[in-house]
Amino acid sequence: MWIPYDLAGSFKAETPTSTIERSRADRSMRDVLVGFFVRNPITQSWEIDIRADAVKDVLTVDLEGMPTEIACYGDESGKLSEIIYRVKSAEPYAAFDACRHDLEDRLARWTLELGRGMAIAGWRVADPANEARWRCTPFRPSALNLDLNAVAFAPDDLKPLLRLYQRARNASDPAWRLLNAYAVLKCWRTSEAPFPAQPQRPTLTVTLEMLVHSGALGCAASFKDQPLAHLVDALEVWRDAVLQDLETPGEGVHGLRGEARWRLAHMANLADLAAREALVCEIARRRRADLALAS
Repeated sequence: MWIPYDLAGSFKAETPTSTIERSRADRSMRDVLVGFFVRNPITQSWEIDIRADAVKDVLTVDLEGMPTEIACYGDESGKLSEIIYRVKSAEPYAAFDACRHDLEDRLARWTLELGRGMAIAGWRVADPANEARWRCTPFRPSALNLDLNAVAFAPDDLKPLLRLYQRARNASDPAWRLLNAYAVLKCWRTSEAPFPAQPQRPTLTVTLEMLVHSGALGCAASFKDQPLAHLVDALEVWRDAVLQDLETPGEGVHGLRGEARWRLAHMANLADLAAREALVCEIARRRRADLALAS
């Protein structure tokens, strides 16, 4: 079963609904705690190559008008593993968004300085005054069965696209996921090799299940039951935004904040699902053709 891997689309409550509603209704300035788990993208360990005792000073900064303290904490190995922001804010989500933007900029600068990979692994947010908490960490799904004989069929001309899809599926960055998934979908949309001309392939549609699983129901409901080709055409705008960020940094997806950032994550998930559907259907079509010839 396909599952979303992105962190950007996750902001789940850990406490009862009453505490979350109380937090949303509270417009007073108060302490909001935002903690980020960090990871090494190569080893996948939840720590980065910075000695925690070297960054023990608490920083005092202003984030978009919100007084903020930043403290770093290490794990048992002594490496930096969590960074906690204490923000004076009337809105936990606004505090989280500002903190995340700030930390991403800091990690980028630290990466340049030290030459080591660094990324956000997850986060937790707390509104102590209202006893409300949210958390986001990577989902650990159960293992699946795999029939090695059933998946042995992989035509050579499809293998480059299978590798493109693998990049999309493995990506933790929604922009990179969207870029690779769109490359698969564009080949499918234009009937470029290895996909056949349209009359030879089944018509694919965007299903409710795809929208729900990707988290895109809230921002792409209009695509429900529409031809998949319509979605691919719409995804071109998002692809262009990713490419624009490469050509003119800061003007594309890097500048997305708040709801726009959630939409990018959800549309990347939807592109991922759509690319998978196109490839799975093409493999099934060819398998049927081979069986028909053999019979």
